[in-house]
Parts: sequence; structure tokens; C-alpha cells
Amino acid sequence: MVVFFQEWCPPWVLHAYSTVALTPNLISLVQHDFNVGTFAQFGDPSEVVRIDHRTDFHDMSHLAIRQSLDAENFTDPFILIDEHTAQSHAIWWVTSTEDSEDLTARWYPPVTHPGENFTLWQSHILIQDLPYQFQLLSGGSIFLEDMIPGERYDPYDPHDPQEPPFTEGSDYATSDGARGVCRPAVINANFSEIMYTADPAITHRMGNPPPQVAVALTLQAVALSGLVSPQPGTPYVSQWSYWFYDDPPRPGQVIRLNAEYDWDSPRWPPPGVAGRFPGPPGSLPLAGGISRRPQGRPGQRCVRRNFGKPGLVLPGRNATRVGVIGGIAAA
Repeated sequence: MVVFFQEWCPPWVLHAYSTVALTPNLISLVQHDFNVGTFAQFGDPSEVVRIDHRTDFHDMSHLAIRQSLDAENFTDPFILIDEHTAQSHAIWWVTSTEDSEDLTARWYPPVTHPGENFTLWQSHILIQDLPYQFQLLSGGSIFLEDMIPGERYDPYDPHDPQEPPFTEGSDYATSDGARGVCRPAVINANFSEIMYTADPAITHRMGNPPPQVAVALTLQAVALSGLVSPQPGTPYVSQWSYWFYDDPPRPGQVIRLNAEYDWDSPRWPPPGVAGRFPGPPGSLPLAGGISRRPQGRPGQRCVRRNFGKPGLVLPGRNATRVGVIGGIAAA
């Protein structure tokens, strides 16, 4: 019984600074809540946070910190921890100077303050909400002004405390709150580890045209791998994968598909605790990361690596195996 996990892509490293002294409890709180928002317990987070100890930033204004980092040639957005974070579980997402200028130019004239010749745009946001909002910002699905409270015609004030902090209202520490946000696992499975069905109650709810069959892991396979498979008689479509071929799977094939994580499985640590990627030593995604964005929108993320549509794994092309459950990894 072998189920191979695959990494999506290296996580983005989001840099965090602080205007107050960083105590061990404060660092642990920020890391815990960020891990909740990235579902790090499953070992393959889309983002990781790097908290930089910069005592020279203590008691500095957000604008002064932005300008200081610009002078150091770090122009990306960043996280800012302040004196309220320990109680509010919220941080500031401070955008780049370039994006601030763009927002000021295309939005309603902001509130200006004496001694400031530049308007810094930022959002006060719950820590666990930031990773998903970062993904939406990166993909252009939302803009920073969507994360700032107020009516559409209210002028933006960079000194507004923005209370209460922005949140989507979901509890990402629960499977219900994470539904639709937590990425599924990408796995390769042998024929003996999958089941398929032509039941129209399932296939006809998967698209038009519907697939010939839908595939999923067997109950035995998910019990070993900490994943979820459809229970008998329960046509839960999101737990099945669309089969893009005319013929159903057959013995000897390796099938790639997505599978949801089983939040109740003892395989995974509790939310907020970073788990190890389910693979051999050295395959932990947290060991690497992308610390600077490529050209494009701020925080633009890489695409899925070694993964296309669910289907057959082709030797020598997309058969990279980086994790193993219940067996020995093989190249």
C-alpha cells in the first residue's frame, strides 16, 4: 500500500517586522496564527512568515519603516507587528511604495497629515486571515482597498486604527471554516489504492460533459495516509476526481488525483503546529522558499509544480514522487 504525496511549489516567505520588543510569547502567537491560516499542520504551506528582529524599527512609524526598507532595496509588502498584536491577534499588511502611489492615484483623495508627503496604504488584518488574502491579492481577485474598513466613498486615512481588524469571519482552525480555502493534497496512487464509479448521481454533478467515471482513494488507502475518501452511499462530489480519459483506470497504472485532508486523523498535528511534509527526510517544504517576488503583481505565486489535471502519471515526465505513506519511495 503506497500513496505518494507531491509538493505544490515552494512557499512564499513573507517578511515581518515589529515596532515593539519581540518576546517569545509574541513570536509564538504570530507563528501559531499564521500556521493556522496556511494549514501548516499538513506540511505543505503556501506561505511562511519570517520574523526579522530589527530593534531599530521599535517606536518608528509605519511610514518611516517603509521608507527605511525602500532605502535598503527591499520594496515588497511586509507584515508589521505592533503593541496591540498580543491582544488583538492582528497585524498590519503594509503594501509597497509603488502600489501605495497607484492606490492614491486611482482612489479618492486620501487624508493627509502634516510632515508626510506620501500616503502609505496598509490593512489591519487578523493574522490567520492574511495568508488567504495574500493569495487573493496575488491573483488579482481582490485589491488592498477591499481589506480596509469604511464605505466606498470614505477617504482613506493612513492613521486610522482600522478597528476591528479585517477578517473574513472563518475559523481556519476547523475543517468547516477551511472548506474551499485549504488546498487538497496532490497524490499518486497505484491502481489497487483507488476506486472508481460511473454513478450518474456523482459524474453528472462534476461538469459538462460529465466524465465517464470519477475516481477516489479507497477507504484503506485514506486510513493510512490521513486523507478523506467518499463514504459508501455518500455522493460527496468534492471528494471525487474527474477522470479525463475514455477508458477507466486499469491495473498497472499510477493515478494522480487530489484528496482532501482528514482533519481528525492522528497523522496530523493540531492546527497552528507546523507538520512535516509526508515524505522522506529532506523533503520538508519549509526548508526552502521564495523570498522575493518575480515580475508581476505583488506576491505573485508560482504555479503547481509537477501537476496537471488528475489522470495518469507518465514515467519520465510527471512522475516525480517526493513523499510516501505505508511503503518505500522509489524514483
